[in-house]
Order: sequence, then structure tokens, then C-alpha cells
Amino acid sequence: MGEGSLVTTMMTALGGWAWLLLGLVLLGLEVVVPGTFMLWFAIAAIVTGVVALAADAAGWTALTWQAEAGLFVVLAIVAVIAGRAWMSRRRQEPSDASGLNERAARHIGRRAQLTEALVDGRGRIDLDDTVWLVSGPDLPAGTTVRVTGADGVRLKVERAD
Repeated sequence: MGEGSLVTTMMTALGGWAWLLLGLVLLGLEVVVPGTFMLWFAIAAIVTGVVALAADAAGWTALTWQAEAGLFVVLAIVAVIAGRAWMSRRRQEPSDASGLNERAARHIGRRAQLTEALVDGRGRIDLDDTVWLVSGPDLPAGTTVRVTGADGVRLKVERAD
């Protein structure tokens, strides 16, 4: 018995379940392999399996394993094209986490009191649970300041009105 006949026998015996199993294996590979490429094949395999099982349940015997394989190929192509288009649109949308790695910039516009006087343009403020280095005009400790910008991890401040 050759390899081709083993595949034929397995596909005939398992029917739609073989496609569902393939879809689950591909989803597992998606976790291991970087990127989102296996996902689209997994979706195509699962849809093919559902269609094959529905055809079997309806008593439609015209859906051979070759027809299922053809359906899988068509669905895989459609899924890859649609998935790539969806992912490219998703990458271009602005993210709510755009300032995620720019903690200092997220504080622009906030007010705080100087915990250490600004001397020679340098001082400190407490903002939330963090002590921030600040730069700005010389001001005494306790002065309320407003954050106007960020330079790396140093906040730029000015006297609040």
C-alpha cells in the first residue's frame, strides 16, 4: 500500500474530521511559528471540515476528498488575501497605546508641586508614584508647575498659572 493510498484511505475514513484535525494542528503551529501565516490555513481547514461534515450529515455524497481539497485550496487563498488586507489596515490604525514606551510624554499638561527647588534649571517633582527629574526656570520647592514637554526621562516644566 503506497503513501498516496494511505492519505486517500485516511481522508475517506475521517471525512470532515480530518480537516478539523488539520485546522487544530495548524492553530497549534501558529502559536509556535512567528507571524500570523498558519492562522489563515487553519481557518480554511476548519471551514472545509465544517462544510464536509455538513455535506455528510445532509447525505450529499458528491463531495469527495478531492473536492474537499480543492475547496481547501480556494478557501486558503481567499483567507490569506483577506487576512493580509485586514492586517495591513490594522497596522495603519492609530493605537491607544501609542505612548506606551514614552511615559514622560504622557504627563504633558499635568500639574504637580516641586518637591525639590529648581536650581540652575534642574529639580524634582512627585507625579503619581514616581519622582521625576524636571528642567525649567529656577523656582522654589512647593511651587505648582505644569508639564510642558519631555526630553527623554526629564520633564520640562513652567510655573502654573
